[in-house]
Amino acid sequence: MLLPLSNDVSISQLFQATAANPAVVVDCRMRSVETWTPADWGWQTRVGERAILNIDHHAEDERFFRHVSSGNLAIKYVEAHGVLADGVPALINHTDCDSILSAAILTGLLPPDVKFAKAVIAADHTGEPNSIADLLQAFDAMRDVEFSLRNLDLLLQEASLEEAAINLVEKRDRERAFATSLVESGRFRMIGAVAVAKLGGDERIASEFLPGLLPAARIIISAAPMANGRWETKVRLGLAARKEETLFSLHISRLEPAFGGRWNAGSTKRSGGSEIDPIVLAERLVEECQ
Repeated sequence: MLLPLSNDVSISQLFQATAANPAVVVDCRMRSVETWTPADWGWQTRVGERAILNIDHHAEDERFFRHVSSGNLAIKYVEAHGVLADGVPALINHTDCDSILSAAILTGLLPPDVKFAKAVIAADHTGEPNSIADLLQAFDAMRDVEFSLRNLDLLLQEASLEEAAINLVEKRDRERAFATSLVESGRFRMIGAVAVAKLGGDERIASEFLPGLLPAARIIISAAPMANGRWETKVRLGLAARKEETLFSLHISRLEPAFGGRWNAGSTKRSGGSEIDPIVLAERLVEECQ
């Protein structure tokens, strides 16, 4: 079941969407979830006679400050408890690789297979090429669960995708190729353990591709000018980040007050951009990395 897109979901919104018991929200943070009871696969609580499960990796909790995605947690849940009972939907509010695979595994549409565990890590953390991740990430903006599942089934059967799916996957392939070309042409420079690039306004790239392309970087910064003259600065932890290191432990919010995001990735776009030159930000982060 697809909910409206939002940063989190309240209990009242959840109860309006489903009368199921348990009510299950997947790959989306429930509001104030950090006060709930932790479980191996996320969080749980009760409201009266109704149980609520949040199978999700977005909460600000040290258990999730590593390469783990909701799909991995969904696999843990199914291995421990089996798939959700008939009539109990998995509620998601976005349709990227992790959401689609998590919901499909929990409802028994897909098995808790290691190839899906690898796909969600590629999509959310490493950015490495992965046929399942690249397929589903390419469809995210459509917000069409049935389209995503239908073409995932075709991919798994090694059958031809629908024409619209082919076009979207080819577009993602071009985006990855462009990101690769920027790295290979030297547009990113290393300042200490930080890789940084100042790009043109028509050179915006999805930062999710960059960790695998810049494996020596602990932090990756890509910035492009916005129409208001500020920088849309994307900051992401790289594959060389130290164990338990997060952007917050590196004081990103103090160094870049316009930053908004999670422990391992975010940008300044929602704040209207940044006035801080990305090279200056890189230099400040290098000092924090000592």
